[in-house]
Amino acid sequence: MEAFTHAVEGWHDFYMMVGTAAATLIGLLFVSLSLNEEVITRKANADLRVLASHTFGNFMSVLMFAVIFLIPNQVPLGLGLPLLGIGGLGLYNTVRHLLETRHKQPRVWGIGGFARSFAIPIFCFGTLMIIAASVLLGRTGGLYWLVPVMILLLVAASRNAWDLLMRLRGPRKGS
Repeated sequence: MEAFTHAVEGWHDFYMMVGTAAATLIGLLFVSLSLNEEVITRKANADLRVLASHTFGNFMSVLMFAVIFLIPNQVPLGLGLPLLGIGGLGLYNTVRHLLETRHKQPRVWGIGGFARSFAIPIFCFGTLMIIAASVLLGRTGGLYWLVPVMILLLVAASRNAWDLLMRLRGPRKGS
C-alpha cells in the first residue's frame, strides 16, 4: 500500500496546477455570466444556459479530480471510488446536456462545437471510469492516462467558455 500512496503523491504538483487552473476558470466563468445575466436569462437563450451549465460542470469535475489527488496518504479505495463517482456523474451530466440540446435551437453547437462540447467529455469521463477501476485494483500505471483526460477537459471547457463569452456579447456594430 505504501508504494501506491507514494505513486499518487508524486502527482501532487500536477494536480495542484490543474486544480488552480480549474478554480480560476470557474471564477472567470462566474464573473462573465454575472456581467451578462440579462442575456443568459432570456428564454430565447436556453442553449447558452445549457452551454454555461455544461462548461461549469466540466471545470468542477477537473477541480474535484485535483482535490481528490491532493488528499494525503491515499489508498486505492479512497482514490478509486471518488474517481469512479466523478466519472459517472460527469458522464451522466454530459449525456443529459446532450439530450437537452435536442429541444433547444442549436445556435451554439456547430459540428466542431458539438464534438468539443459533448464527444470529448464523454470520452474523458468514460476513460476516467476505466482508470478508476484500475486504481481500485491497486494499479497506478493508468494514472498517466489522467494527464490527457485533464488536459482535454480543461481545453474543451475553456473553449466552451470562450464560445459562450463570444455569444453573450452579441454582434458588435460594424461587424
